[in-house]
Amino acid sequence: MRRKTIDTIPVLSDAMKNILSAFSKSRSLPSGLVKRASIVLLASQGELNQNIASQVGLHYNNVATWRSRFLAALPALRKIEMDDPKKLEDGIRAVLSDKKRPGAPSVFTPDQIMRIIDLACGNPNDFGYEVSQWSLPLLVAEIKKQGIAAQISEKSVSRFLKMR
Repeated sequence: MRRKTIDTIPVLSDAMKNILSAFSKSRSLPSGLVKRASIVLLASQGELNQNIASQVGLHYNNVATWRSRFLAALPALRKIEMDDPKKLEDGIRAVLSDKKRPGAPSVFTPDQIMRIIDLACGNPNDFGYEVSQWSLPLLVAEIKKQGIAAQISEKSVSRFLKMR
């Protein structure tokens, strides 16, 4: 079986090492960024992915991924360092940061949300209930009864009401 080659990170400049070292020791940065900075530093010292993985507490595939990403971004980081060294820290942070993810699509339409808010602003007496204020369970029951939503949790209703 043929082994996969390891992306070696060439010698880093002192400025890059200092920034990565500061990131790897930080207590205020996100833990993922701290681990990734440690990965790059250890990789630049010639450590193998397996060893790095055990030191930072990640799977070696994650180590390989971040090692490759940093290596791919290295020419751009070197250009930043030459053109404007003050922006190097931001550049390294951007390379080691997670990409923004869109999350799950909304289950409820804006129209449904508006109808829920309108219902909550109304009086429960108007719908045949003998109470002066809506409770979340009662509101959820009425939402389902009116067919605004087939399934909805009290948590979702609460979140919508906080939006208004």
